[in-house]
Amino acid sequence: MIGARIDQRHSSCAPVSPFHVRLARVIIHRLDLADNQALADAYEVERAANLKSRPDWVGRGLDARILGWRAEDGWGKRLLGAWDGSTLQGFVAGMTSEDEPETTWIFIWVHPEYQDNGIGSALIVAAEADSPSTTTRFVTSAYRPTVENIAALAKRFLNPLGYTVATTETVVELDLQAADLPPIPAVEGYTISTHLNGVPVRYREQVGQIKGLVDAEAPSGQLGWSETAVSPAEYASEIDRWVAQGSAAVESIAVTENDDVAAWTCLVNAATDERPADIEGTLVLREHRGHGLGAAVKLASLYEAKKLGAVSRVRTSNDDQNTWMRSINTDLGFKPVESEAIFHKTR
Repeated sequence: MIGARIDQRHSSCAPVSPFHVRLARVIIHRLDLADNQALADAYEVERAANLKSRPDWVGRGLDARILGWRAEDGWGKRLLGAWDGSTLQGFVAGMTSEDEPETTWIFIWVHPEYQDNGIGSALIVAAEADSPSTTTRFVTSAYRPTVENIAALAKRFLNPLGYTVATTETVVELDLQAADLPPIPAVEGYTISTHLNGVPVRYREQVGQIKGLVDAEAPSGQLGWSETAVSPAEYASEIDRWVAQGSAAVESIAVTENDDVAAWTCLVNAATDERPADIEGTLVLREHRGHGLGAAVKLASLYEAKKLGAVSRVRTSNDDQNTWMRSINTDLGFKPVESEAIFHKTR
């Protein structure tokens, strides 16, 4: 398909992995996560590639990105780079969660100077071959300004590699400083509270269970995610990593009179106010729906983020079939800014 030759052997040019691909003069091999310069080069490739396809993209910054790549967070991460001599032209990340070992996520970036030369295709093929034996499907995502841009990318690049659209999402953004937010509604039988960098310890197991339901219960096209609860230790580790990256987590919860968590949302800001804060997820447990708790906890987190002062914009995305959450976001003043498609392929 791509004219690349794959060798399963060691080579002096790739001491960190026995896996290589040669495409013309380009050599693809494992990128060492302990190598600061290699990760800095990769971040520059990621930055340049994103700015070409998404002009308003703002990264978290090199230090935050390195912390993310090196985090022991239940994800197996394998980075493969494409070099011509000492120049890193592109790289791909294969990521497999311990909770869903059958799925490997693939993320690909090629520097604009070296695009349209087969490097991206070679990297994806290399990442697929380098994935764990447990992998039965590959998933990747693409963000573009319009759905037409995504369709063109699919036709030109992903479809020929066997990837098809599993679902689509719309990215929306709120100008938080200018937003005229309605009051947080009082919901009889529930208490709404907001917490910075971690909910109280007594709620963390329940919040972890809710976090594990966000993807499983929301519409997701053909993806069919399973429930993956987050343990209190994993929850604390994630908060610590966000803080180390210069971010702050704003979480709002709705608690019943029996002290049970019924609804949750989390907003994470970035170290720079140039980058929008991200909403990590919002969920109301099934038995507590119909009372407006989703809008209540989201409003509470937005008010707290606004008080922090460093958050000027907030972004989130939802599956295009998730009419409930999309309606809440529209009512709060979120506006569409970007499109996303998630693609998948069986092994």
